[in-house]
Amino acid sequence: MEIEELFGLPAHPLVVHAAVVLLPLAALLTVVCAAVPRARRWYAPVADGLALVAVVAVGLAQGSGEALEERVDETELVEEHTEKGEQVLPWAIAVLVAAAAVTAIPVLTRRRPSISNRTVTAAAVAISLIAGVGATWTVVDVGHSGAKATWEDVGTDGGG
Repeated sequence: MEIEELFGLPAHPLVVHAAVVLLPLAALLTVVCAAVPRARRWYAPVADGLALVAVVAVGLAQGSGEALEERVDETELVEEHTEKGEQVLPWAIAVLVAAAAVTAIPVLTRRRPSISNRTVTAAAVAISLIAGVGATWTVVDVGHSGAKATWEDVGTDGGG
């Protein structure tokens, strides 16, 4: 998924904000739905949808980043950001899988009454937390490296 420009501007700085907002939001909602069974009925499908849109946004951010990489000077910081950026999609997919698993809990517990709700909830919380923390940390780390790559050469003398 490669987009080069939006509204005459490089697409990457615009598209990346969707991934930065949606992925942690999907992760947080997935954890809440895993931990609070009453929330699952109404909010687990919302978490699924957010996670799916976040995966698409991450793919678009990566594609637009590759297009932008061709247009900027290749520095060590840009290379570091690019390498870190490649780590986000697997975490986004993990959040999507966790969200789908949380949504499936009611079906699982109905079909397998021998499995306790506590066990399923504990497993869902653990999986959601791992995926959510990993995704959020990776997004923050990639964003920080991108900011460094963009702003490292900007003077800090405060101007004139």
